[in-house]
Amino acid sequence: MLIRELASADLPSLDAVCDACGRERWSAASVSPRSDRLVLVAVEAGQVVGTAKTHFHSTPDGAAPAGHYLGGLLVVPDFRRRSLGSALTRARMEWAWSRAPSVFYFTNEHNAASLAMHEALGFRPAGRFAAIHGVTADNGASELLLFAAARPGLAAARQRTA
Repeated sequence: MLIRELASADLPSLDAVCDACGRERWSAASVSPRSDRLVLVAVEAGQVVGTAKTHFHSTPDGAAPAGHYLGGLLVVPDFRRRSLGSALTRARMEWAWSRAPSVFYFTNEHNAASLAMHEALGFRPAGRFAAIHGVTADNGASELLLFAAARPGLAAARQRTA
């Protein structure tokens, strides 16, 4: 498996991943190259089988902080449970940590698979919200859970200086 940045030639494959996952297709504008965003693909045997992106929010939204957020993560159903989601997430975390001391992520309170994966990767609870940066869960019927992960070694460094 190869994890790499999205190339323009991957756009048809990105649509196929969204379709296979039963999700709305990502617009070209939402995946176009920008210095404050990363869009990755997972490639298996020459086929794009997963994708993930980040978002940068330059201002806080109430108690939800400004910063780098992990965005959509999609893996074609036949390729799930093979650690592709974790690999895509670790790569995005490293990219965000190269720019900031923390990375954020939020999900629907009912998304058990996402919650378990992100907890295993070091994300810790940071709040519950009806909406975060314009996103709601289940058309406002559920809450969004916000999590943060600090760059490794940052907490230890803070303890040494306290």
